[in-house]
Amino acid sequence: MTSFSRDDAAELCGRVAALSRAGLPAARVWQVLAQSQGRTAEPAAVVAGMLAVGGSTAEGLRLAASRLTGTGVEALGWLAVTAEVIDRSGAPAALVLDEVGAGLIAQIGQADEREVALAGPRATASVLAALPLVGIAFGGLIGVNTLGVLLGTPLGWACTASGGLLWGLGRAWSAKLVGSAARAGT
Repeated sequence: MTSFSRDDAAELCGRVAALSRAGLPAARVWQVLAQSQGRTAEPAAVVAGMLAVGGSTAEGLRLAASRLTGTGVEALGWLAVTAEVIDRSGAPAALVLDEVGAGLIAQIGQADEREVALAGPRATASVLAALPLVGIAFGGLIGVNTLGVLLGTPLGWACTASGGLLWGLGRAWSAKLVGSAARAGT
């Protein structure tokens, strides 16, 4: 399966809007896009094929979405709904698709901002997870038999077990916090 990103969906939406604004009928718009280069050609070819056999643009977009993977697949579903609204209402396709494209671009910007905002917490969690190993290494550098104590005595076993448990809980908690923050913005 081919990957289709939100950027690809925004590009597809913009191209459809531009060709619609130029006065091309829907079937011709999708034929032109199917013959173009890039990632938008594959879904456009599916839609053009669907239109050629008497189907609708929305059906073609849904079929294309079922054949692709990636973040732009959801956007193809929204484009299918948009195509249905345009067909039923007679709304100007170029104007509606321009607004949908602007929404997709805004969504891309928000996702990028979210990733930047989460980079710090992810890096902090990674550094904190490595600190126990760094402590053991520093202990070895200054001549302390840290591993011998942790693995060779009953008190060391208890420290290793409780430390490992707390380390694992800390990693899980950090992952849950970052994952929750990432999902909150979608």
